[in-house]
Amino acid sequence: MSVGVVTARAELWLPGALAWVASVGWIPFVIAVAQPPSVAELTFLGARIVTSGAWPWNAVLIGAIGVALVLLAFALTAVASAVLIALLARRAPSASDARRILAVNVVMALPAVLSTLVVLMALVAIAPLEFNAPEPAGGPVLRTALRLMPYLVLLAATAVVGAALAAVAGRLAVERRLRLGEALRAAPAVAVQPPFATHALAAFLAQFVFLAFCALLLGVLWAPIGAQLAIGGGFEIGTGLLLLGFVAIWLCLVLAGGAIHAWSAATWSRLLATDAPRKD
Repeated sequence: MSVGVVTARAELWLPGALAWVASVGWIPFVIAVAQPPSVAELTFLGARIVTSGAWPWNAVLIGAIGVALVLLAFALTAVASAVLIALLARRAPSASDARRILAVNVVMALPAVLSTLVVLMALVAIAPLEFNAPEPAGGPVLRTALRLMPYLVLLAATAVVGAALAAVAGRLAVERRLRLGEALRAAPAVAVQPPFATHALAAFLAQFVFLAFCALLLGVLWAPIGAQLAIGGGFEIGTGLLLLGFVAIWLCLVLAGGAIHAWSAATWSRLLATDAPRKD
């Protein structure tokens, strides 16, 4: 049913695309285009930050910039989600809906934020030891990643569960007009019900598979462009055409990601329309 709604209403794709790019859609683009730093560059960067006369304020500044970017992503996602919910209900979106969803998203993201802090503290403790270790087996980056794996799994789990709870609580706050505290308290009991839990798992798997496909496709498309730029070939006609095709396919992937996000949003709203508790 939700697939038919999203297929028939292309206007849902644009706000879905905004929410997708602001949340997870940027990851495949960065993986495909960004050149990963070498071990030497990572070592130099870490030493430069720690030995700088601005330490620890330079680390605080980097953290503040990261927090600002995350808050901007939250705000864009909240606006897009409010527009999606309003379009699905065939009414005009409101700033109040966006504020409610933003507040819910921030609260539900707190466990993921704490998990991120745990990952960062573990990284600070583990990375210097691995980069200074004499044994070369696997390389310091791989060894650091392997030792961080339990913390990364914790971060992924809190992010996925928090996103599902935020989707439920946001719709309870907007569609059922519950207060923020009421929506947050009611969300876990609703989310653990089989239809909601099943959809949360299906949405996660769909997003994961699509993100992996995007990263693979964009990586293949960017490889000849990056190679040409790396040798100083500049933007010749062939490189320009490849870049134009890369951008066109990237935009198509963004719209497809928006359609997937809109399908998920439509399914959440459909489930909550029949099963969510109403406010007395």
